[in-house]
Amino acid sequence: MIWQRCCRLILASLFVLAISSLCWAAETPRIVAKVGSIPVTVYDLQRRINKIIPLQGSFHSGVSAEKMAKIKSQAYEELIERALKVQYALDEEISVPPGSLKEKMKPYRKRFKTDEELSRALGGETIDEFRAALYRGLLAAAAEKQAVTDKVSVSEERVKKYYQENKSRFMRPRQFHASHILVKVDPSSSKEERAKLKKKAEDLAARAKAGEDFFNLAYYNSDDRSKWVGGDLGLFHEGQSLPEFEAALKKMKPGEIVGPVKSLYGYHIIKLHKINPPTQLSYDDMAKTIRMKLEKEDRDQLYEKWISSLKKKYKVERFLK
Repeated sequence: MIWQRCCRLILASLFVLAISSLCWAAETPRIVAKVGSIPVTVYDLQRRINKIIPLQGSFHSGVSAEKMAKIKSQAYEELIERALKVQYALDEEISVPPGSLKEKMKPYRKRFKTDEELSRALGGETIDEFRAALYRGLLAAAAEKQAVTDKVSVSEERVKKYYQENKSRFMRPRQFHASHILVKVDPSSSKEERAKLKKKAEDLAARAKAGEDFFNLAYYNSDDRSKWVGGDLGLFHEGQSLPEFEAALKKMKPGEIVGPVKSLYGYHIIKLHKINPPTQLSYDDMAKTIRMKLEKEDRDQLYEKWISSLKKKYKVERFLK
């Protein structure tokens, strides 16, 4: 235990030394905020802005000044929050796994073969400063894991109780299995063209109802990409298809063919294969989803409480105008 404590202290000391070159007076323009001894640099800010946008370079010119101001403000607050976590990590002697910084640097070392290339790409930030910024990110993640993530635990009893109390919500809606033939109608088409296409749909519907193979009719005549599988749409839930299409399905019996049914896209000839009635989903079906929901709720509450305590504990200096 003593050895582990010493190792943590050494790592913390090395980190402080790594960022010491950044912790100069507030008037220095490269520092835009400071939380305790942890700096937020202008380079951190630009990187975070680029992640939010999430494009770089010329795309920035296409963002309004108002939108860019909001993005900048969001990035700034996120970085201050990260700095709070880093200061907490130092105080609690939280360390990151050995070699994690090296792994974090690998993509950059792969992209830029020499220190000179990397330095040019950093645009004024030194490699040591960049490494310190990456390490701050690793420390923040480690702190969050220890203070929040590792404390989230949802019992089986709680998951079961939630399922029982909300059982009526866990219903799978009615399902349809259908095929269709689409005769597509361009909204800009003339009255004569629409009449011709309607006649084509009526003829196809008559052939299908007379017993002609529906798969082949769809394959050779449908304007929908489902034609390649004979018009088969597979299983879909109530509420997932076009209103006119679904209204027709609800009146049909398995094996029945109806049409033409007009929709926004044109005329449909529909064949219903099967209807699955609404089904109560079992506890086993829903346990994983419920657990994830409850864990997220607990985590969000713990996170907000933790961040709130850090804001009260550490001094935040803002230098961004």
